Amino acid sequence: MIHGSTEWLDRLSETLKAYPCSATKRRRSRLIKNGDSFELAFKFNASLLDRIDALTVDFIAKRIGAKTCNPSDGRPASVCYRCDEEKAKNFGRYLAYAATLSMATPPLSTPHTKTPLSVLLTHALIQFTREYERNVSRHGMPGLEVLSNVLRAVPKEGITQKEFERRAVLATRTARVVVRHCVDLGWLNLKKLSGNGSTVINLTEEGEKNRRTGMRRIKRVELLWAKRHESHFEKLKSSLEALAINFELEFPHYITGYGPADESLTGGEYLPAEEGPPRIPSRGAEWPVVERQVKSRNRSLSFPSLLSQTLMQFVIDYEAERRGRLGLTALFFQHLPDAGMSLKDARQFQPISGNGKSLHERHLSIAIEPGKPSDGKRIVYPTQKTRLSRDAYAFQLTEIESQWQKRYGKAVLSNLRGSLEAIDQAFLNELPDYPNTTIWMLPWYRPFLLQR
Repeated sequence: MIHGSTEWLDRLSETLKAYPCSATKRRRSRLIKNGDSFELAFKFNASLLDRIDALTVDFIAKRIGAKTCNPSDGRPASVCYRCDEEKAKNFGRYLAYAATLSMATPPLSTPHTKTPLSVLLTHALIQFTREYERNVSRHGMPGLEVLSNVLRAVPKEGITQKEFERRAVLATRTARVVVRHCVDLGWLNLKKLSGNGSTVINLTEEGEKNRRTGMRRIKRVELLWAKRHESHFEKLKSSLEALAINFELEFPHYITGYGPADESLTGGEYLPAEEGPPRIPSRGAEWPVVERQVKSRNRSLSFPSLLSQTLMQFVIDYEAERRGRLGLTALFFQHLPDAGMSLKDARQFQPISGNGKSLHERHLSIAIEPGKPSDGKRIVYPTQKTRLSRDAYAFQLTEIESQWQKRYGKAVLSNLRGSLEAIDQAFLNELPDYPNTTIWMLPWYRPFLLQR
């Protein structure tokens, strides 16, 4: 007996059309009702892409506890799984998550011969961060991430937890973690208010001292950049300011993920995007939407904050097109061919455990050949949604830069790109193409207390 609404059955039947991705075989995958059980029968051919789909389906089946069986309708299938109603619902949800059903239509292939703006912004931000961290006092000082996103956002008179989340533009899960770490370091203290039960966050003397030290450090590094890069630095800063004044929402002063285990900037698509004005991205329930007030658009932002907020706006605009995550694509997906790569090589790009529990395995971005986590020769393949993200990457980068030229002006974008490219040539060390947006939330990581 099917309990409640049967809409999920229609969604599951529609999802099965995507498996396998080889069009001539789609009609072979089917849902079979057998008494109180449901059977999901799949027919795969010998092609590489069907092999990847088969690995994905098997991973999902093991994840939900579905059992293999022979199709009760007597028709042929490469593999068939039997499960109860609840497991069938989960099976369909995971199948859809690994496919491209919620993503935009794949674009035409577009070469992107220039270094992407997102990469240039990332390089500048990370290089500035490294110089900020260079030769710091043995007594320690706040890292740029925690200075920008935590200590900066706490006024002398204190602030409630909820007000802090909005002022810092941090998801609740992130705010709680980083505030707790700063309390442990003696930089913040918490006080419960009698009456409404609110928690007030205050800077300690040590926290205030470290904030002043960090802000002075930012200014010193800015002066070094102005002297080293001369007119390119001034042109870059003025271009960033010209962009930021037009942003409709407030952002963190240092780009950050939604939570310690979620690298996405706004937390996914639990709440839909809103066209506005202001334009609001799809987001998780905890991400605070804070409209940028006109009077605050002209306020002075530090150079790293300008870089970070511009990068964040670019990422949000990129991901609004529903063709995948920019960061994951830049760091990993663009390097992962259909033929796959060894687990050992894939680990050079991302932390992949090989036991089904790491981020990309749980999120069904990859399919891995069976075997032990210690077997680095196992092949890692891109799933359907990852292939679309990878193939759309160049197009999306070009598209967003074109949109920005129309929205903010060709002259501003020309100055932004030209100055970033000139400064980027001066960086001696190899820099990543996208920031790690979650590592600063870990208590052992040096942004919380820099020491040498």
